[in-house]
Formats: sequence, structure tokens, C-alpha cells
Amino acid sequence: MLVALLLGLFATAFAEENGGYAGAYLQLSMNPRATGMGNAYTAVSDDISAVFFNPGAAAQVQRVTFGGAYRDLSYQRSLQQLAILFPVRGEAAIGVSAEMASMGDIIGRTSRGEPTGTLDNTDAVFSVVFSRRFSRFLSVGGDVRYYYKKLETTAANSAGFDVGGMLHLKPDAGLPGGSPIDLLRLAAVVRNIAAKYPWSTGDYWGKYGYYGTAHTDKVPVLVKVGASVLFLKSKLLLAADGEVDEMRGVRGYFGGEYKLAEQASLRAGLSRGKPTFGIGFKVPVGKVMPSIDIAVEQAQNLGGWESIFGFSLGF
Repeated sequence: MLVALLLGLFATAFAEENGGYAGAYLQLSMNPRATGMGNAYTAVSDDISAVFFNPGAAAQVQRVTFGGAYRDLSYQRSLQQLAILFPVRGEAAIGVSAEMASMGDIIGRTSRGEPTGTLDNTDAVFSVVFSRRFSRFLSVGGDVRYYYKKLETTAANSAGFDVGGMLHLKPDAGLPGGSPIDLLRLAAVVRNIAAKYPWSTGDYWGKYGYYGTAHTDKVPVLVKVGASVLFLKSKLLLAADGEVDEMRGVRGYFGGEYKLAEQASLRAGLSRGKPTFGIGFKVPVGKVMPSIDIAVEQAQNLGGWESIFGFSLGF
């Protein structure tokens, strides 16, 4: 079926290894700070990007924060995200977010290869996030997500959710007094629980008088665990993540961030064996804290480099 083929190609275009799974574009980081650190971010997530990496860590954010990011991909593809997060009484946070994928024109063709015109396509996920600190050591949270995909007249949607948590350990608060570590964080997250794309080729072929078939593409459940260590008077941050999902093997992520000053940071890492680099700037403007982040990552299996740009405003 034409629509089955096109949907498969669309998913594969965003998958960069062992490809073609539903929601494959969600495997790609859209946050430049996280990307610069090799995507080892599960046990960091102390900014607006917590809503995408670990909802259980979002309670770390103490300012109303709005942010967005854009990732430029090869073959006329791109990823975008927007989010806003509100702290609640210094012990919790609630937020909303959107993740979107875009690509160049898709040309529809008949079974004989004749072009039928350009097909519209949309791929997005919207979520509501809640996180709460239950003690000075532990924060837990989750989100409810709405997954939506449309290609021409064929649409699929479903609800899913993520859950996550984080342990926060400091000297004399879980760590021995006099420890050289300023902050040790341990975290875990389970993503894409119950997420799927049910669709039917009949939505497209019906206008030509043909029957279609029903399909359900399941978004693989993903489990990620991580650790991060902050030391040298909070100037150096090192992090590592391990990840596994239902469809693929175990993958590793490693990275770090060094504060040159309060206003500038350098980042580097390895994401599934590929190098990443990034830089970030924060310059207070009155009570507002704007930040700009840029990162580059070597594309998985495609060669070349991809760029990610992001911003946030803390109020």
C-alpha cells in the first residue's frame, strides 16, 4: 500500500540506527545543552529540558522558565521544541511542552509510479509534566503525552506517559562531610509507556474506492539510568547514562560541562560513540535570566554534523 510505504519511509527518515520504529525522531536530542554533553542528561535535567529528559527532575527548576530549541537535520528535515515550566512553592513544578518534526515535501505516487502531488505531513508530541520533591534527597515526577501523526488523510494518535525520579546527595546530606563532591545525582526514567500509532491505509485509499488495512505501530518503551557529579566548587559537571529499549541494544552516553565563568560554559561528550560539542551563555538582565546554547553532534550512520540551537528565559 502506498500509505504504508510512505509512513515507513517517514519513520525511517528520522531513525538513525536500526531504523524505522514508530516515534524514531524522539530518540534524537533537541536540547543543545544536553547534546553538547553527549546526551548524558538523565541525572542533570536541572533546567527547562527536564520536561523532555526526566520529568522527575523538573522540581529542581526554581524560576518560571520558557524555552525552545531547533535542530537542523540532513535531507530537509528539522526538529523543534517549546516548553514552559512553573515552580510550585519551591518543592514542585508543573509544565507543558511540544515536540515537532518537519521534513521537505513528500511526493505521492500511484502503484505505477505516477506522481499524485505533494502529501502534507505532521508529527508532534504534546505533554503536561508534574514533578515534586518528597525530601531533600528524592524527587519524583511524570508526564502525560499526546502523540499525533498525520500524512495526507491518514492520521494516528494516542496517549502515553513517562515516569522518572532523581536522588540528590550532598556533603552531610547523604555524602560524607568534607567530600570533594558538591552534588551527586542518580536518576532513572521510563519513557513512551503505552504510546502507539493506530492507523489504517483505508483513510487514504478510500477516495480511490479501495479498502485498506488497519495497523498499530508501537513506540518502543525506553529505560534510561544516569549519574552526574558536580565538583571543583561547582565548576565541573560530569555525567553518564545507560539506555535500553524494547527494540535495540544497550547504548551509552558520556559528557561534561565546565564553567569558564558564571556567564559561559564549554561542553563535550560521546553520544552512542559519536562526539558532541557545545557552548552556552547566561547573562542576567535585571531579574530575567536569558540563556543561549549551541551544540553540534555527528549524525548517526549518516556522516557529517548536525547543529542544535536553543534559548531559555528564567523569570
